[in-house]
Amino acid sequence: MKTIVCLFFAGLITFVCRADGAESLKSFDGYRLDYEIDYPAGKKVSSVVVLIHGSGPQDMRGDLTAVSAPGTKNYFFKDLSDALTEKGFAVVRYNKRAYQLAEQLKKDPSFAKSSTFSDFFAHPIDTTIKDAEAFVAFSAKTFPGAKVYLIGHSEGTWISLQVASRGESVSGVALIGFAAQTQSTLLFEQVVYRSLHYFESLDNDRDGVLTATELAANDPIAKSLAGQLPVLDQDKNGKLERSEFMGGNLLNILADAPGMEEWRREEAALKRPASLIKAAAFSVLFFQGELDNQTPAYNVRAVQLANTLIWKKPNLHFKFFSGLGHALDKRTDYHDLVFKPADKRALGALASELFSRWK
Repeated sequence: MKTIVCLFFAGLITFVCRADGAESLKSFDGYRLDYEIDYPAGKKVSSVVVLIHGSGPQDMRGDLTAVSAPGTKNYFFKDLSDALTEKGFAVVRYNKRAYQLAEQLKKDPSFAKSSTFSDFFAHPIDTTIKDAEAFVAFSAKTFPGAKVYLIGHSEGTWISLQVASRGESVSGVALIGFAAQTQSTLLFEQVVYRSLHYFESLDNDRDGVLTATELAANDPIAKSLAGQLPVLDQDKNGKLERSEFMGGNLLNILADAPGMEEWRREEAALKRPASLIKAAAFSVLFFQGELDNQTPAYNVRAVQLANTLIWKKPNLHFKFFSGLGHALDKRTDYHDLVFKPADKRALGALASELFSRWK
């Protein structure tokens, strides 16, 4: 297919469109992020949705294959987009900067020494928010007169609220896998307390200690812990105390990954999710899996209770899905950590709810 290049200039934002589908946008600082637009079939676009990623290096497909069952392809954002376009929404999906940087680094290791690379790790939240704002502005210019909405997943719920609260360009946000907590608190729950289930499942006599006999069980977790025992067994008694198990998990937080300290500093300077929701004049819709073990459903329940008892805001709406997890995927129970493709019925219900309130 012949390539057609289109250049548009609007302030600091420049984007390039190609007929072969390979499109990219220059963000606020000139760094280019790849994106795709999914169009509704045969319908005039009056509403466009920008999808905002969860944590980590996420691509425009919302690729969860690496944390899904072996052999399972899992493109959360693509599946979500398919459900939205069926209802007449146009959808903008883009590579998160963390992903785009990682891909560039694979091709050119010297890129790690560039200011673009170091600036992102110095200001991870500010950069992520400004990238989202760039795609909001791009969407508004691409579809003149259309309303622009955001759907955030996980970390993207907070990013979406930040973007929507900073201006009048966003007409509403939908939040999937919402957390009211700080990242540090959420990580503490995920890493230290969620994993206690595995310790307790092996602690047959419920004495808070895993003996050599208990660690010899024909269980993958037991085998893993037995292999780590020389390191975790700090008092060298040949057993694994509950505190030693928890300490080993907490170490994963204390040993900060690059950018974590900077993230916490920026996070502390910004308004918390509950404050943004309380002040929001735009519509806010929550879509929450009851078996979400990364951003537990009680986060949304707390907001729902605050709205019922205190705020009484008519622009907040809540929908819970029993049996579904962090990406609206089916789980066997709360401790099932394996992702599956999003439940199509849930995605259809989400799209229908958005259509009824946003179209």
